[in-house]
Amino acid sequence: MFSSIFLVLVLVGLSWEQFVHSQNVDGNQFASPAAIPFMLSMANAQLSNLSSIINSELSSRFHFCSRDTQADWNKAFNFSSNLRFLSSCLQKTNGDFSKRLCTAAEINFYFDSMILQDPGSGSFLKLNKNCNLTSWSPGCEPGWACSVGPEQSVDLSNSQLFPSRMHDCRACCEGFFCPQGLTCMIPCPLGSYCPNAKLNRTTGVCEPYLYQLPPGRPNHTCGGANIWADVGRSKEMFCPDGSFCPSSTEQIPCESGHYCRMGSTSQNRCFKLTSCDGSATNQDIHAYGVMLLVALSTVLLIIYNFFDQILAARERRLAKSREAAAKSAKATAKAQQKCKGNGKSTAKVESCKRCS
Repeated sequence: MFSSIFLVLVLVGLSWEQFVHSQNVDGNQFASPAAIPFMLSMANAQLSNLSSIINSELSSRFHFCSRDTQADWNKAFNFSSNLRFLSSCLQKTNGDFSKRLCTAAEINFYFDSMILQDPGSGSFLKLNKNCNLTSWSPGCEPGWACSVGPEQSVDLSNSQLFPSRMHDCRACCEGFFCPQGLTCMIPCPLGSYCPNAKLNRTTGVCEPYLYQLPPGRPNHTCGGANIWADVGRSKEMFCPDGSFCPSSTEQIPCESGHYCRMGSTSQNRCFKLTSCDGSATNQDIHAYGVMLLVALSTVLLIIYNFFDQILAARERRLAKSREAAAKSAKATAKAQQKCKGNGKSTAKVESCKRCS
């Protein structure tokens, strides 16, 4: 599953890079509200076209963990129904959005670390070109990312080299997560909730995430999401129980008559005869339980009465058989007594023998 997601993320980033270069736009064009809808539609069209291209490859490589690659891609990374988070990020980054996206090498580095790392040992990445013992920029902190610089370009499809990414470090865009130890952004999948964090001044934690601000940096603020892995290590990133998230930046409480489990992108209507209060996580199916109990009790009573009738009929047959046998025995005994009470003539003796 992680490998499938990795390839999709690489192609997502690649499509943005190709779009940026093919349109030859600058920061002012990205910041223009009038240009953003056109750019978003073009980018979304490219992402949709990628689905048919990667479907056969993903199906052949990852058939053991994905029955329908297209359906899995749509569930996780098809943002076409709601692109507001992309529009916000385009304006926030002033046109260098693609220069902040992780390359194939960085994405591969991140997911390899998440797969191979023991969940009990934490969620720390290995040192790398941009984040190491001698160089640790603000973008290396959880929830932050950097750009490669205005005069540099990024090959997002490069799976071998890390770009030098230390320029204009700032908080991660909403709808993306920026891991500690990497200076780039990765889009949050659908079913997650990745808003900008807010500092809890009592605990010093950037909520809803679990990281803290670095010491000695008074100007550093809480950023965005910082990790996406299994539920045990990144539960705070999943859309919470009782709410649904149509995009990774929207959280809506479940309405009455619906229920929403963790990671829901839409609310599910409750069955008839069930009750679902507002922000319900499951259906209250007590009515179905009572109906099932009544049905089972009725079936058991029918079975009991059926077998009771069978046993009664068998008992009646046995009683009749015993009565018939008793009558036969009495008749035989009576006949023998009658024969013995008659004379001793040979004919009568033979008759008695026949009677007995």
